[in-house]
Amino acid sequence: MSIVASSEDASRLRLRRALQHAPLFADLDTKSLMAVEHQLTLLVLPGGAPLFRQGEAADAVYLVASGCLGVFRHEDAEGEEPLLIAEITPGNIVGEMSLLSESERTRSVAALRDSEVWRLARADFDSLTAVHHEVLPTLMRYVAARNAVPPGKRRRQPRTFAILPSGPDVPAARFAVLLASALGRIGNQVQLLGSDSLGQEPEWFARCEMESSFVLYRADPTLTPWTELCLRQADCLVVVRSADSDLPTKLPFEIEMARAGAVFHRRRELVLLHEGHEPAPGSTAPLLAGGLYGQHHHVRLDLHADIDRLGRLLTGHAVGLVMAGGGARAFTHIGVVKAMRASGVPIDLIGGTSMGAIVAAGVAARWTDEELVTRFRRSFVDANPLSDYTIPAISLFAGRRVAALLRAAFDEMDIEDLALPFFCVTANLTTSKADIHTVGRLWRWLRASVSIPGVLPPFNQAGEVHVDGGVIDNFPVRAMRRMGRGVTIGVDIDTGGALAAGADAMEPWSAWQFFRRLLWKRDETLPIPSIVRILLRSALVASTERAQEDRAIADMLIVPPMNHIDLLDWTSFDSAVEVGYRTTMECLDKARASPTGARLFLA
Repeated sequence: MSIVASSEDASRLRLRRALQHAPLFADLDTKSLMAVEHQLTLLVLPGGAPLFRQGEAADAVYLVASGCLGVFRHEDAEGEEPLLIAEITPGNIVGEMSLLSESERTRSVAALRDSEVWRLARADFDSLTAVHHEVLPTLMRYVAARNAVPPGKRRRQPRTFAILPSGPDVPAARFAVLLASALGRIGNQVQLLGSDSLGQEPEWFARCEMESSFVLYRADPTLTPWTELCLRQADCLVVVRSADSDLPTKLPFEIEMARAGAVFHRRRELVLLHEGHEPAPGSTAPLLAGGLYGQHHHVRLDLHADIDRLGRLLTGHAVGLVMAGGGARAFTHIGVVKAMRASGVPIDLIGGTSMGAIVAAGVAARWTDEELVTRFRRSFVDANPLSDYTIPAISLFAGRRVAALLRAAFDEMDIEDLALPFFCVTANLTTSKADIHTVGRLWRWLRASVSIPGVLPPFNQAGEVHVDGGVIDNFPVRAMRRMGRGVTIGVDIDTGGALAAGADAMEPWSAWQFFRRLLWKRDETLPIPSIVRILLRSALVASTERAQEDRAIADMLIVPPMNHIDLLDWTSFDSAVEVGYRTTMECLDKARASPTGARLFLA
């Protein structure tokens, strides 16, 4: 009985503190505050529980005494998760706008943490404002001040994480300590909480959050009371399992997923731990639970770089690199990567289009600088990939040589098996949209991403026709930005100047004129471009205007000067790499003094 009384006293004490700070009651005297206190009804909301939903009748206003509530805006697209647009912390009120306007709720509100909320019914609110005329002006000033603050442009990043081991074989304690150290290199203070914190009051957990940049809750391998609390308190659920274990696992967050009528679901990430080796081809997809996770991460505990990358990806401090397509000019991306690595700028996730996607895949596979140079020189300089001419019913080349080169480089690896998060872009001619590929057989989607219409055969998948992504989106900065993981560096390739005709070129040119030119004057440049160059340039023209717009939204833009290199001149490999390296070094030197540059050099 005394325990219950003590709990009630603590709740009342938290209520009185909240009343003193709440704008609705700020001008009331002590006697009036005591009267209001007796009109309030306590609601204890576990983390994730809804307070009210969009479209419901507005019948009360609420005061937060402990914990934290989230205000969610529902998107128009069906199936889209609601967007968190505001947080309501202790001492603040919520629900007053609909009450004042006598309308339905325009937003949904739910508990982000275990929270204590006190309810003031509409009748009591009307009585309060009728007796105390000073309340309404104060409330209106509060509403006006709150609405004057523009919403943030960037996605809200998680600060509290529940580490959920999938079984007793997972080295969760070691992983938690290493992750806490990595987060400590990003934020000022990190709290690592274990099951010995189970008996603490909600205020204690709130204080841990206020005093720390990040809080890690290390849950138990089974669904214990402590694990349930971790699920309710965390912004992000980090499931950790051994990638080499074949044991079936009962995922502890399944109860969170099964909550009927939840306003929101927390971000879910999967960490796959590897012991001293990279993922085997085809080994990752069976572990991903059919798309249950927002992203998965391959982590080797013996590589500190992997833990640091995970920390940046989880907290929105990662560096994403986007590589545009551009034929032989795309080799400049190798120089960009070499410069970033030499300068200590991490590459945490990567994506691209066409030849940019192929280079990006090599980086995502963790190829060294030497491997990038050696592999691409062997595949494109020593052996021309466009040499298997065919009867041009669909394309000039059969595409078998390109497919063989890609398959030899990446074996039967899936995109999911890559060490770094990766995506590539194709143009879906069936739907007339750019498709972003993050799953599936890697060499196949790379082959699709470079299928220049008329040059290489299109790629068919499930009845849909895919061609070179540059047809629609040659510089996929927006795809990277939508991931919301941090800074986006875009490396665009100017394809202008790639096509020119001689001043004496006349129309039409007969086949005999071409033959004569090639036979007797083969050392001279043809006065009009070849069909391959025409098709390649035509494929990129449509997305040129979009690429100009995308340049403006990249946090850092690198555009190596490449007009002196032909789009099909594979022999300019070394020159392209050197230009990319030099241009990137110059850009990084300028960036060091800027706020964005400071984030780049965080690692």
